[in-house]
Amino acid sequence: MKKIALGCLLTPILVAIALAVTLTACYQTKARGRAEWMRTALPRLAALSVTNDEISTELRELRTAIRDPERPAWTGDHVVLMTNGEYLIYLYRHGANDSWPHHLFLARGSDNRWFYSSYHFCNGSLGMIKADEPAGSIDEFTTRYGIRKFDGKSDECLKPTKRPKTQ
Repeated sequence: MKKIALGCLLTPILVAIALAVTLTACYQTKARGRAEWMRTALPRLAALSVTNDEISTELRELRTAIRDPERPAWTGDHVVLMTNGEYLIYLYRHGANDSWPHHLFLARGSDNRWFYSSYHFCNGSLGMIKADEPAGSIDEFTTRYGIRKFDGKSDECLKPTKRPKTQ
């Protein structure tokens, strides 16, 4: 009788431990892939500028499209243009939709500041914010979407961020 009671008591504990170990291993594997992407994305992002044909073309197209009074376009595949002329050049890694691991948005501003976010902007041209009104400045954009500054080199950009609740 005591063995059955002990078995009934230990079984849920052992299942919980096995589940915790499995989930931790899965999270670490996914987090490692995200960190590896970050390590290759930062040098690629540092090399992108308006002298790059793709970036230059996208910026030129956005400068025209942002003036459309009915539907201003201000986000592209690698550029976010603000109404004051400032811009962010970005790379984005889509995480899992359950935020495990988090998404990763890395950007360098026209003012050479670096930014990151784990917000789900969605793939391609920051799909989740395309319909929003264009931001007036980089500072407004970063405040609106909970984007943080960082040094452009460290693992700090792997920390999760939260979008402000005012949105």
